[in-house]
Amino acid sequence: MGNLEDYRKEIDSIDKELISLFEKRMNVAIKVGEYKKERNLPIFNGKREEEVIEKNINLLQNKDYSDVTRSFFEKIMELSRSLQANLINEDNNILKENLKEETKIGYQGVEGSFSEEALIKYFNNAINTKNYEEFNDVFKALENNEIEYAILPIENSYTGAITEVYDLLVKYNFYIIGEECIKIDQHLMGLQGSNINNIEEIYSHPQGFAQSKSFLSKYENVKLIPYHNTAISAKLVSELKDLKKAAIGSKRAAEIYGLNILREAINDKKDNHTKFIIIGKELKYDDESNKVSVVFSLEDKVGTLYKLLRNFAENNINMIKIESRPNKHESWKYLLYVDFEGNLKDNLVKNALELIEKNSGYFKIIGNYKRR
Repeated sequence: MGNLEDYRKEIDSIDKELISLFEKRMNVAIKVGEYKKERNLPIFNGKREEEVIEKNINLLQNKDYSDVTRSFFEKIMELSRSLQANLINEDNNILKENLKEETKIGYQGVEGSFSEEALIKYFNNAINTKNYEEFNDVFKALENNEIEYAILPIENSYTGAITEVYDLLVKYNFYIIGEECIKIDQHLMGLQGSNINNIEEIYSHPQGFAQSKSFLSKYENVKLIPYHNTAISAKLVSELKDLKKAAIGSKRAAEIYGLNILREAINDKKDNHTKFIIIGKELKYDDESNKVSVVFSLEDKVGTLYKLLRNFAENNINMIKIESRPNKHESWKYLLYVDFEGNLKDNLVKNALELIEKNSGYFKIIGNYKRR
């Protein structure tokens, strides 16, 4: 029996081989992507991927490794698809092809907000935008045809789901058409001449406070004032002209509203990202759409959750996220939001969703779009 150092050396040797093989596999994945691009073929092929996974599991001498082998190849294939997606459709989405100059897009906040930053990243050439104070205001604007699309935050990698947006999606019966993800760096900012040790009040959206708990805990005497949006907070501090007030927001917001950054990157988690969704009134998807979002009711009965979710496993569908929210119309009843890999044209996806719809009191497809 060897010692720990011997085992580590053996692992290092194996890792070198794995890196070489991984690089070769990704190189081949790019070639496959180029082939699909030339022939306009979809990236995702659930049946093919399942065949590959089963084939490799059957090669195992020790079948105890079956589950971890499945997870390993699922991750490898996810990375391969990501490379192919970047190659085939790096900057395109189903909206950009038909986006007109007069197409109006709404977001929550003001100029300099993270929502506006996500909008710019996703749409590139969108110049006709309109901002609103609250999330509900954005949904109302879409309902009243003031805007054609909207972009809203749905989840932060550190603080989790933005539940109000989930609830509004069901309330207004809209669809997710796309998603965008941006890195979030929260900065403490104040007027020129202000000093961090003299700050008495800090304004921010609650998410800004939640993402910066560790830093803020050092300033127990400072009053934290929740506000509509980080960029609106920066705008307010700029207008109040008070050296004792500060805001939390983006570097771009500080530049727009003439504020000085008192402390950079105060967010606890440095790998801090927020996912945004693009919503519209109609369900839109194409062959490149590889992520599906659905919502369905969950009865308060033993085994209900298992019976519904097993339809994904039995159809070889990889679930990405599950979010439970109270049903606003019935006490102690819940709505389950599920994101999973797939395309609504795929037969396995159709089969799973038909079974779930059949066994749910409420069911809705929220969207089928390209995963970022």
